[in-house]
Amino acid sequence: MIGDAPAFRRVVKAAQVVAATDAYVLLLGETGTGKGLLARAIHAKSRRAERPFLELRCAGLSDTDLDRELVGTGADTEGATLFLDEVAELSLPSQARLLRFLEARGAGRGGGLRVIAASARDLWAAVESGELRRDLYYRLYVVPLELPPLRERAQDIGPLLAHYLRRAALGHGLEAPSLSAAAERQLRRYSWPGNVRELVNFCERIVILFAGCDVGAENLPWEIRRGDGGSEAAVGFRLPASGVNLRELEIDVIRQALAISGGNKSRAARLLSLSRDTLLYRMQKYLIQA
Repeated sequence: MIGDAPAFRRVVKAAQVVAATDAYVLLLGETGTGKGLLARAIHAKSRRAERPFLELRCAGLSDTDLDRELVGTGADTEGATLFLDEVAELSLPSQARLLRFLEARGAGRGGGLRVIAASARDLWAAVESGELRRDLYYRLYVVPLELPPLRERAQDIGPLLAHYLRRAALGHGLEAPSLSAAAERQLRRYSWPGNVRELVNFCERIVILFAGCDVGAENLPWEIRRGDGGSEAAVGFRLPASGVNLRELEIDVIRQALAISGGNKSRAARLLSLSRDTLLYRMQKYLIQA
């Protein structure tokens, strides 16, 4: 788990603590933030490390497929860890089957099945909309850990690039390219909507296309270059000549962020580049209800 950004280190530290227990873990965060990697790291640091790490990818899994997977999984659950990836994508009948399976094979000290579930969705919003069973939600929601998106980990982009460039070069038997200072600056400014997964794919692409070469900003993919300082998007907010009411503007922006996030305060805070505590303070200050 590479990174020194405070938000990321807090999650890793919490994961190290929970790894020593048999508690269920719920990993949250945007697609590509590394939830699967963290799940494996928790298993590797647990007392179950020598037992199987079983992975069930729930997205697109039919009820029949789930039954078949659970039958196969059930034979080897003693002391194992089961990773449920994108658990909220299961149909409601499949969720009922999964809940019965988990209740029959619950984790105990040193035995049973330990579950680590993951989702990129707002699970409480899924409960309220009827897409996720409330009892399954509470079964899984024991120790929640939310991985921050890469745009909130700007200081980690350099080390991540260095690591994944080396790994891609070794994997393909090629010489790693060198990034110019301008290219590195552009990469740090980029928002990485696909998070670490997008960065990994980028590293593999430039290793293949520019093996052993110097890579300048002009060689970067279009979606990264379009954020150059000369673009309209980079200009930012323009103050109108008539001015603005800053208090009303802040209240309006906070309400918009809460609406977009479906009331999820952690995600609303990320949209505003604030910590959750700062958002809660400002909500209290302006008497804003989620």
